[in-house]
Order: sequence, then structure tokens, then C-alpha cells
Amino acid sequence: MKKYSFLLLAFALSFSVSFNTLAQNNSRYFHLIIGTYTKTQDKGLFVYKFDSQTGDLSFESATEGVQNPSYLIIRDDAKKVYAVNESDTDRKGAVSAFNFDAKSGKLQFINKEETHGDAPCYITLSADNHFVFTANYTGGNISVLPIKSDGAVGEVSQIIQHKGSSINPNRQNEPHVHSVNFSPDGTILYSADLGTDKIYGYLYDASEKQPLNSNEKAEVAVTPGFGPRHFVFNKKGDKMYLVSEMAANITVFNHQKNTLKPIQMINLMGNDFKGINGAAAVHFSQDGKFLYATNRGTANKIVVFKVDEKTGKLTKVGETSTLGEMPRDFIIDPTDHFLLIAHQNSNDIFVFKRDQKTGLLTSINKKIELGSPVCLKMTAVEN
Repeated sequence: MKKYSFLLLAFALSFSVSFNTLAQNNSRYFHLIIGTYTKTQDKGLFVYKFDSQTGDLSFESATEGVQNPSYLIIRDDAKKVYAVNESDTDRKGAVSAFNFDAKSGKLQFINKEETHGDAPCYITLSADNHFVFTANYTGGNISVLPIKSDGAVGEVSQIIQHKGSSINPNRQNEPHVHSVNFSPDGTILYSADLGTDKIYGYLYDASEKQPLNSNEKAEVAVTPGFGPRHFVFNKKGDKMYLVSEMAANITVFNHQKNTLKPIQMINLMGNDFKGINGAAAVHFSQDGKFLYATNRGTANKIVVFKVDEKTGKLTKVGETSTLGEMPRDFIIDPTDHFLLIAHQNSNDIFVFKRDQKTGLLTSINKKIELGSPVCLKMTAVEN
């Protein structure tokens, strides 16, 4: 059964990548779906139409009555969207499912299920579309929710509780799972835990109701006090790039046979920076030649690294003011021409032009104002 499940997963990965790549490469217009905190508004998810030739954004739709949909994921066929409802009140964090119309940009609520974990702050979807997985920050655990045939989320089928702490008594006295993502081949779900200063790995078996099994080979500790937050893999899948929030640096790992071995650590701001760090998001350019990371705190910068094609190691090539406060997330559009940055505290999203040869960014004086944007995702407009 496990071999059969793996073959199904491999087919799902191949199909979804081919479908998505074809759609993105043939498009000028994209839907930008934005996750927000609803402290100042009752419209949680916003959809804007993005023009990849001009950088213009135009409003399309928004959801109402959806609490704190701070992080979201779009299914590869662009027909479903899943968002966490980030709440730590009485363990009422949840996942909401939506139908998505890739022509009109409209979202339609399907249902909501509790995560049974406090403050879910990240969500990912298995390539076979059988499960969604949430990182519950305050709960210090991972929730697994099955996906029904109509796209609705089912009740939690598995919870994995992290244990432990690290050296910072103010922020690391207990586990704080900050993100979950699959290895490129879809066989391992990795999670970054800010509270324990560790990366954990879990074997995925789609045939089981509780699909995750611990894999100690995939577990690795980072330097105490770093505070792991988000990570990405290169296209080959042989390198992982981890941004640590508290240290504001990136650790590069070799990724082979489901094991992680650090090969480089590089600081976002340089050793002479005296301000407050708060590193957040990390993403590749579409061509994989550059890596970007944001630093919040007092920096409010986005940093650009060039990726060595042979070794995968990073060289810093520049940094740019994000022009707002608390740059929580950003996205590079599928054409690689623009980068958009969401600011949680200044309530805006700025558009930057990308130089595809140097990776450097230039403001084009275009932005939208929006209450507490914290997650940005794109998918092609369907004709």
C-alpha cells in the first residue's frame, strides 16, 4: 500500500507542477489573494487582479466574517483555497475552505474546522490534495485535517505535539511551531519550531488516516537562540534555506536522503547592525538564481542574495527599504518582473520592479492600502 501511495503522490506532484507551470507561463494577469488580520475590518481574504506588465493592482473581491485568515494556500488547480483562522482564544484556531473562481476572482466559503491548536499561523497542502497541515504557534503542535471530495475540510485526524524549549526565556520557554512544508518529492513534511530551535521531519503516508510518522533522521537542531521561522527548498530539492527570526540569518542545508546538514550561515543585516531583528519571509525568484528575505523589527528591509549554481551557497548582493512597517510577507510574480511586499503595521502592499540580471529591486511608486496584510499568494487569471 505504501508503494502504491508513493506512486500516486509522484503522479500528483508531476501533474500539479505541469498544470501550474503551463498556466502561469501563458498569463499576463494574476489573482493576488491576500491573507490579513481582521482587527480593523471584517473582510478577511482579499483578491486583487495583478498586471505583470505594468505592476498595476485592481480590486476584485473580498470575504466577510472570516476571522484572521492570516495564512493561506491555493490548490494547484486554483479551484480551492484554504486559510488558517489564527486565534489562540480557547483553542479556537481553525481552517476555512473556499471555492475559488479563477475567472472572476471570487471566493465562496465552504466550511470551517477547528485545529485544536492555538494560533495556527501557517498552512500547507499535500500534493495529492488529501490533507492540509497547520503550524500552531502558541499550541506548539501540528494539526492534520483531511480534505473531503467536495473540497471541504474534515475534523482533525492527527495532532503532533512538540516538546522542549531553548535559551531565550521570553520567547523560547515552550514549543512554537512556525511553519510546515513538504520536501520537493512530497515524502517528508518538515516543520520549523521557533521555541525549540529545531527542524522536525515526518514521513508522509497518504493511505493512513494519521499520515505523519516521526523520522529522527530528518530532525536537526539549529544554533540556540536563532528561532527558526520559514524555509524553502531549491528546485532540485538538494538544498534547504531556513530563515531564523530572532537571529535574522539564513542557514543553508544540504538535503540528501531525508537528512539535513548545514553548510552555510549568513546574516541578513551584517554584523554591525544594532537594531531589533525580526526576520520573516524567505522566497526564491522564479528562476532560482536569487533568494530574498525580509527583516522586520527596526530594519524594515528586504535583503537580496545571489545563489551559487554549483554549491547553492549565498552571497549578499543588496538590501532595500520595504517602504512600510513590519514587512511580514512578500511574493515574486510568476513572470519574475515584480516583487510585492505586505506590511502588517503600516497596512499597505508596495510593488517593486525586479532586475532579473542583478536581482535588485526598485520602487515604482505603486501600492494598495489594506488592513494588516500578512500573506500573499498568486494564481493565473483563467480566460
